[in-house]
Amino acid sequence: MIRSTRRAALTLLALPAIARAQGAWPERGVTMIVPFPPGGATDMIGRMVAEGLAPRLGRPVVVDNRPGAAANIGVAALARAVPDGYTFGVVSLTTMGINPWLYKDRLPFDPDRDFMPLTNGAITPNVLVVNPRKIPATNLAELVAWLRANPGRANYGAGAAGTAIHVAMEMFLAASGTRATHVAYRGSAPMMTDLIAGQVDLAVDGAAVAWPHVQAGSIRAIATTGAQRAFFAPELPTLHEMFPDTIIDPWHGFALPAGAPAPVAERLSREIQAVLRDPSIDQRMRQAVMLPAPMQPAEFAAFIQAERRRYGPVIERAGIRAD
Repeated sequence: MIRSTRRAALTLLALPAIARAQGAWPERGVTMIVPFPPGGATDMIGRMVAEGLAPRLGRPVVVDNRPGAAANIGVAALARAVPDGYTFGVVSLTTMGINPWLYKDRLPFDPDRDFMPLTNGAITPNVLVVNPRKIPATNLAELVAWLRANPGRANYGAGAAGTAIHVAMEMFLAASGTRATHVAYRGSAPMMTDLIAGQVDLAVDGAAVAWPHVQAGSIRAIATTGAQRAFFAPELPTLHEMFPDTIIDPWHGFALPAGAPAPVAERLSREIQAVLRDPSIDQRMRQAVMLPAPMQPAEFAAFIQAERRRYGPVIERAGIRAD
């Protein structure tokens, strides 16, 4: 009730700006909030879209990284933004599908009421990787055998409790009956640096970040986490081939704060989808081990709700709790 009242008051205060937005939007630059630090897959997607969107809008699109609290800080900032069309942001499996189950009444936004979904952006396949100097496993069966023979010896890098890569790792550990210690990081880039250096032993991370290091031989890929084998490595098994319930396909889409003008939302959705369908952006994303996945707003809204329903039982079964 307090959140709804605050939203109504904010919308009333913003009415003159909203009226202007409905006229000649955009009259100035637009801000995209990315609730993760620079260097990770979410940031890469946001920056690719911002780069392609700017010439289509005829205005700059500024990326504003707001990391922290399992991405809740940035998404809460998006929810509180003036709904005039000049601030939109990235929403994801972590923030819309997982965090509502982990934080429940502590979540600083309402995933249904506080946003206008625009379109999904991309799916970023996850890959389970190890430092081969720390864990000698070359395949999934060997990794499970090593973890079972060395209970609690390994540590794994991930973001704060409840990020998609943390959930993926905990799903795997629970399904395989193994244990490893979670070492939290503020983003993928510092975690990957420590994995390569041997400060952590294994991780699940976005293939966009991990795969170049796999190709360089710095780390070893064991499996992917999606429902199907990855397009970039069809020879690599998925976790669910050994553990059927262990499936997680991270996605990253775009939304406006609730109450933004409908014509602005329609145009912004249309332009972002056009960017994602541009052959040059499609090629760049695939080269970065991402799959463009544009959707119509209603389709994306239904997808978000379905994902949230799907991950609740998964999180409960794995016993994942927010810090």
